[in-house]
Amino acid sequence: MRNKDRNIGRRSVLGAAGALGAGAMVGETALADRASADTNGESISAASSVEELLAQATEKFPGGVVSVYAKEVGEEGDVLASHEADKAVKPASNAKLLAAGLALEHLGPDHRFTTTVTGEGETTGTQFHGDLVIRGTGAVLTRDDLTTLAENVADRDINAVHGDVVADITAFDTSGYGPVFSVRGPGYPEGWTWEDPQYSYGAPSSSLALHWNKVLLTAERTDDEISLTVEPDSEYVTVESHLSKASADDTGYFYTYLDRVNDTIYAIGELTPGYEATDLAPVMRPDEHAAAAFADALEDAGVTVKGEIDLRTASTDAETAFDATIESAPIRESIGPMLKNSNNVVADQLALATARRATGDGSFDAWTELAASYFEGLGADTTVFRDGSGLSQFNLISARTVVSLLEWVRKKPWADDFFESLATPGEGTLAYRLGDVDVPVQAKTGTVRGTRALSGVIRRPDRSDVVFSTLMSNLTVGIGDARDYQDALVKVLVGA
Repeated sequence: MRNKDRNIGRRSVLGAAGALGAGAMVGETALADRASADTNGESISAASSVEELLAQATEKFPGGVVSVYAKEVGEEGDVLASHEADKAVKPASNAKLLAAGLALEHLGPDHRFTTTVTGEGETTGTQFHGDLVIRGTGAVLTRDDLTTLAENVADRDINAVHGDVVADITAFDTSGYGPVFSVRGPGYPEGWTWEDPQYSYGAPSSSLALHWNKVLLTAERTDDEISLTVEPDSEYVTVESHLSKASADDTGYFYTYLDRVNDTIYAIGELTPGYEATDLAPVMRPDEHAAAAFADALEDAGVTVKGEIDLRTASTDAETAFDATIESAPIRESIGPMLKNSNNVVADQLALATARRATGDGSFDAWTELAASYFEGLGADTTVFRDGSGLSQFNLISARTVVSLLEWVRKKPWADDFFESLATPGEGTLAYRLGDVDVPVQAKTGTVRGTRALSGVIRRPDRSDVVFSTLMSNLTVGIGDARDYQDALVKVLVGA
């Protein structure tokens, strides 16, 4: 179960690797970074008013759907922009607005996820006879968290466990869910494409989630050899290295992807002398991976585990000899990184945990039903949410309904926690956007293939704030054009 340093000689690159373009590997942040290069060569025409800009939508995005709605806050606020406002389109990562809002509503901003280790058995001297059960409820764990739990066991003067390390995964029901276009597997909502789970942005959800259910691979080349390290490593992470040496005159490269059929992460690259790079890859069996990493932490703490790694899928009434619990940071501290950087795993973990709290069922089906009932209460039609991250191709919502969601949030006691968690120009997925807007803007971006979204609030100091949403789908032009259009709309709304 220890971390491995994989030293290899010259190996040929997989023949299939050439078919995988860079676009297959990027998530929303990376797409935002390169958006300026992905245009059709035509800039958005200068528009002095909202009306002029809306009139350009059909011409600029032929065959696409541009759903726009913006209004001053409050029930009596003036409508400032409306174009196909009731047309339901894919929201992409604007789905995270719903995940954050319903999590704050049902779990509360101070909610902390617990992870507990329970000893089921009895202690004789320094020997524990029974199983150690580690139970997660949705927290994203670190190696330090596992070390804390392991040291708690060791502090009980236990140096051997005559039993298994059992991962209790009863908090979430992620069995049987999977992308409809792919091999089905646990932890994936309906509507994800085959490609999504191959890369780090498409890591699955799980009751026990270590390091966002991803591993960090580092490829390094010295003059004589190539090394590949994996962190955190376990027996449930299989890596096949296809790294080779390149000359100093070549351009080195390195990337990874998960083959879900073989449950193998492929490391692909040609490394020049002195080359070093890292990449993240998803873990296909995250609960067992986390439990195996916990067993490693026990070994490091001086506790030998005699048994194996096992899963528990149903609750039991076993007697416990001891337990130890750690808590996550409160939700108000985790939704900021999730919204600003568009972290898909955290959003889907929140969706499952919220569904479990609200309905008693921590499943994506329950999340879909919860979202539907919420929007029904707002009087919204044609709204579907299969996940919290926005990767599902089945998610549907209109710009008017997104604005209704933001108006609903404004009335809540935790509204500041929500809006302060959104990105502002110069940070997160807005790192290279809206820098020339002279009033505060808090917004969430969204990017999946053929779809761009931007929704949030404009803080106008001398007039009412503006809540807005621009959802663009079925796009046949570069995402840079869509980004420029959305940014131009924000700028004219400032003075509308």
